[in-house]
Amino acid sequence: MRKRTLVTAIAVTSACLAGTITPAIAAPAAAPAPAKNSADFNRDGYRDLVITAPTNALAGAPAGGGAVVVLYGSAKGVDPAKRQIISQESTGVPGSSEYADRFGTRTASGDYDGDGYADLAVSINGEDMTIGGVYRRNAGQIVIVWGGKNGLVKHGTTTVKQLPITGADVRRGSALAAGDFNGDGKTDLATGDYSQGRGGEVLYGPITRQGQPKSTINLGLKDGQPYVHPSLDSGDVTGDGISDLVVQVYSGAGTLSRIEVHRGTKKGLIRTGNLKDAQGKLLESFGAGRTAVGDLDKDGHADIVIGQRHISPAGLKAVGQITVVYGGKNGQSTDRPVQVLSPDTEGVPGVGEDYDGFGQSVAVDDINGDGYADVAVGATADYDEGPRAGEVTTLFGSAQGLTGAGSQVYDQAALGTAGNHIYDLFGAEVKLTDLNGDRRAELLVGAPKANKDQGRISLLPGSATGSTVVGAKVFGPTDVGLPGYAENGFGWSFGE
Repeated sequence: MRKRTLVTAIAVTSACLAGTITPAIAAPAAAPAPAKNSADFNRDGYRDLVITAPTNALAGAPAGGGAVVVLYGSAKGVDPAKRQIISQESTGVPGSSEYADRFGTRTASGDYDGDGYADLAVSINGEDMTIGGVYRRNAGQIVIVWGGKNGLVKHGTTTVKQLPITGADVRRGSALAAGDFNGDGKTDLATGDYSQGRGGEVLYGPITRQGQPKSTINLGLKDGQPYVHPSLDSGDVTGDGISDLVVQVYSGAGTLSRIEVHRGTKKGLIRTGNLKDAQGKLLESFGAGRTAVGDLDKDGHADIVIGQRHISPAGLKAVGQITVVYGGKNGQSTDRPVQVLSPDTEGVPGVGEDYDGFGQSVAVDDINGDGYADVAVGATADYDEGPRAGEVTTLFGSAQGLTGAGSQVYDQAALGTAGNHIYDLFGAEVKLTDLNGDRRAELLVGAPKANKDQGRISLLPGSATGSTVVGAKVFGPTDVGLPGYAENGFGWSFGE
């Protein structure tokens, strides 16, 4: 496909191989404890990593029952051998694994009961339930696995109480986001589903160990299509110290109809309107795109990054792009214009071509420790390694906002991963998070079709110059205790 300069390949540490490559870059002083809604389940000051496998079939369990894997952070990062697997086969988790339940459809971390330990909300959007004596197919439900000194072990699991539903196929928990949406210091949980006219709920915290929120409201989405499928992200877009909710609404007609900001206030969430593109028109895309939130220009307002993998410039097909909407006091900034970046942006290596899929996935965090949030962009692209091999580009934040300057591109060859990588879909999902407390986010990349469709995850440490292959790790499902079956979806999604 396109010829480009990739990060130099070196041998990496595999979970199946002995030895570790030590980065030659000195780490900064240890970071303070993660933020309240970060995934620090045992309160040791290190974020933990959640890997979701909702289509996974555990040994002896039905296909698609689903599971969640937790790897605990430390000064040395995460060790795939030190993990916890949670499913409906786990002791204390309500229900039992059934065909296509999809335990782990989405997760959201937050201290929901206010005890100082992060907890994990897990959705099971294919769960069948009987509500009010009526059987509801694919009603979906959400459970909270409570954190404590042992992490998510032996501290209990509770089903969250939600508003009554009236039909089948609501699929509660198709989206989740945690934040303090009313500024009372308690963690709230926003949920998305397929219900027309409602689209989900906001569960204001604290949530008791019996699963009872302080109060619950409908999220209030409306759409002319049979279903709405919101994607949810949280962050302080308005800069007032209260979490806001970014809602991406997907309609059943096959287009992404709008992206909304719901402003957090002392009275709870208030809709502030739809995001607009650089021409002042309603910001739209095709397909269920991805969003991520973080402060790219360090102005105190979280910014919104939108992946648009289906965008087709003149004469090309599905090259893709990302759109950055900068935050402001009323939601969308009136001072900094909307920004579009693509493989053809100055400073980004290479040239956009058909079916790059740039924007397939996006993630935001500070990779190089300079205080500006950076962006990782997955592209399930056709290029030099073969059809749909995939790649990831990292772009850096600055006082001027996101820029192509210094951007880096990674593929599996750069990681030294052996094998034929066509159709691996490297970059189908990305995540940025600091797992070792050095104030530099590690880059995690999923390749769900790698290794004969078993899936693979790559972890690249952060450094002063960006993500680095020095000290990188690669691991598959069997390395974290999951079966190595094909089509189990390992690497399709990470928890929040």
